[in-house]
Amino acid sequence: MLEYKIIEAKEKDIEILSSIKLVTMIDDDMDKALSFEEKNKVRKSVLKDIKKTFTNYKLIYIDKKIGGAYCLTPYENGLMIDELYLFKEYRNQGIGTNIIEKLKKDIPILYVWVYKENKNALNFFTNKGFITIKNGRTTIMKYDNLYDTIKEKLKDVKIGYRDKEGNKYLGYKKNFKDVFYFQSPKQVLESKIATCFEQVEVEREIASKLDIDYRTYYMTYPDDEYDMSHTFLIYKDHKKYYWVENAWLAYQGLHSYNSKETLLNDVVSKFVATIPHGELKKVKLYVYDKPRYGTSYAKFLSTCITGKSVKYK
Repeated sequence: MLEYKIIEAKEKDIEILSSIKLVTMIDDDMDKALSFEEKNKVRKSVLKDIKKTFTNYKLIYIDKKIGGAYCLTPYENGLMIDELYLFKEYRNQGIGTNIIEKLKKDIPILYVWVYKENKNALNFFTNKGFITIKNGRTTIMKYDNLYDTIKEKLKDVKIGYRDKEGNKYLGYKKNFKDVFYFQSPKQVLESKIATCFEQVEVEREIASKLDIDYRTYYMTYPDDEYDMSHTFLIYKDHKKYYWVENAWLAYQGLHSYNSKETLLNDVVSKFVATIPHGELKKVKLYVYDKPRYGTSYAKFLSTCITGKSVKYK
């Protein structure tokens, strides 16, 4: 990767910043469609805007020359990458990726907007841990530090359980409830095997360290034939609610919702759909606090069902 330096933009840089902004705003198709008067109007508007916002820009210097620029603007409870541009000769050399990774480390809540037709950009930011939170002519994406950390921590952990002696069982066997030993987050990362119950505790530990407003839920389908259960973590930011899922492979990922009620209804509905002839009314949902580690399945279950019962539609 080429070496580069980031320099604060100054008033003398307004002209080149305006040129960069115009290039990102007017693509080849628009350039052909717009009349001279229309393009001139856009130029004047961009210049006027840059004169007010140039202090939000950083110039990317490569070999003592300007190789591009990026701009950060306030958005909701974080910052938005409003612009990230490199001249052609400096693209595909890792500079943009390196800048994004540094911004992810330095900014707890980071957003980016992308034209919905720009599939390459959408794929690029998706691969960098951004999730889509708003669709329209432009797509708003958000980098989620919590889920990215969880995904990294649990990437090698397989679904299963261990007993008190340290014996491991992939999947779920008939002896599960009899021998299950509730591991601590540290033990999960050492054993590389865990139930959804234990994976949620790794998620809880990470969320607590990041000072995130979260809740953990236990849902169960108490039925003689289908005795199934699942735990999951949700959290809230400025406007949205998020379901964090790692153990349920069909829905592994981060899912955003406009309300907690919508989130819970969706998770419960997906859970019931996995049960043949499942009935929504049979599902029991509880919010529960941190359980004791090193205990049995029965004691963990007791912690969950003594938590607050939650209603859903």
